[in-house]
Parts: sequence; structure tokens; C-alpha cells
Amino acid sequence: MNAINRPRIPAIIKRPDLVNPAKRSILAIIAAIGWILWMYLIMPLAAVLAWWFGYQRLDLFILVDPVRTAQTLRIYAIIIAAGGLLFIFWATYNWLRFRRVDRRGAPPMADAKAISQTFLIEPYEVKKAQSGKVVAFDFDEYGQIIQVETDNVALAHLSHVKSAAAADSVS
Repeated sequence: MNAINRPRIPAIIKRPDLVNPAKRSILAIIAAIGWILWMYLIMPLAAVLAWWFGYQRLDLFILVDPVRTAQTLRIYAIIIAAGGLLFIFWATYNWLRFRRVDRRGAPPMADAKAISQTFLIEPYEVKKAQSGKVVAFDFDEYGQIIQVETDNVALAHLSHVKSAAAADSVS
């Protein structure tokens, strides 16, 4: 493809297959280095802070007295179950209270002026695009709409783009 008809790749790529393999492997190496630094620097700092606030090693308390650990886990389970039941009761209350009330409505329709302000085009171009059966938008290199073509002009433009793309794929 030539430089004019080449699709523009966005700054943030949501599809990994669009990133070249070298860049993808460099990003993976950077992520691995970040995780190693996290483990090496931040985790010991967390352990020092925990020690400062009175927490000791896990094996001093958990493994020495398994009965006490089971009691603690039982208390945790009761607290979690109570929170879950509270959430279920609250959801049921709201469902009973609002099941027949629908306060949501459709958003207001956008008029030609609002659409033209959003896309930085003239209102008559919006109306032209809304009235056409076939619409082609031309964009600049920054993704802004620079021209709106409708019906026969748009069909001619689309056939020209398809023939240019086919010619590029052959060569």
C-alpha cells in the first residue's frame, strides 16, 4: 500500500497481532524486570512494615497452634457469610422497592449542531450524511473528518479506494 491509503495504526494498540514481534518481546522483558524489581525491593519493604506494626512470621502462629487457626478461620467465614447475607438482603430490599419503578429514560437525541461540534464539521455536512444512503468520510492523518461524500460520489470514491487497494495488493 502506498502512504496515502495505508491504514493508520492507533497510538494504543488493542490487538497484539498488530505489534511487531521484536517490540512485543521487549515489552515482555520490561514487564519481567518490573516484576523482579517488585519482588526484590517492595516485598521486603512490606515485610519490614509488617514487622514494625507487630506482625510476625506466619509459621510462628499458624503452624504452631492449628486449633486456634481453625477458630480464626471459622470467625472469618462467619464474617464473610454475614456480609454476603447483608448484601443479599439489601439487594432483595431494593428489588422489592424498585421493581415496578423505571426512572431511566432514553438519552436525548443529538441534533445536527451537537454532532457537528463533536466531529468539528459543518452542520450542513451532518445533514448531508444523515440524508444519504451511501456515505463516505475522508479523514486526515489525525483522524479528523475533512470531507463527507454521499450517494454517487461516495460510491465512486469507494470503488476508487477498492481498486487502489487491489492494485497495491497485486504489486
